[in-house]
Amino acid sequence: MTKAALRHRILRRLQQQKEDDRRRKSAVIRRTLRHLEVFRSAKTIVCYVSLPYEVETWRLIEQMLEDRKRVVVPVVRGERLQLSELRQPADLAPGAFGVWEPLPRARRFVSPQDVDLVVVPGLAFDRAGHRLGHGHGYFDRLLARLPRPTQTVGLCFAFQLLDRLPHQPHDQTVHTVLSA
Repeated sequence: MTKAALRHRILRRLQQQKEDDRRRKSAVIRRTLRHLEVFRSAKTIVCYVSLPYEVETWRLIEQMLEDRKRVVVPVVRGERLQLSELRQPADLAPGAFGVWEPLPRARRFVSPQDVDLVVVPGLAFDRAGHRLGHGHGYFDRLLARLPRPTQTVGLCFAFQLLDRLPHQPHDQTVHTVLSA
């Protein structure tokens, strides 16, 4: 199956998932993530702001802010993702591709060198940590800019975790995949 066909199939299944199931499974994934040592010890965490069909991260972002972690979210700038510290969810608004990002007045850019952990979205992951995104390459380019010790965790629902995904040499992997 081509990447495009796989994207279409998984996106359709994500959009058909019942909201109660998505919320329940997202809560399980959040709890699992919060118990990981790499998460507990991280001071600066990049976290995607979830779209309506993804593993929900809004509550995770609120919890991290309550825990006084430095929360950083992606901002699309040209062909790259830049990273901006988030001080409060009220600073978010829909940006490129409908993804929520900090309003221009609230942006405080952060270097990838300052990040301890990146929470990564994906349409699918495989057991080796390969990721299938929406096909624009933004997260692959961001992950390639991270220093080697920076940990990465992909979040997905169980049906998004596959045995193998087609991948190319420029595709970046994640260290850990959490699903429910």
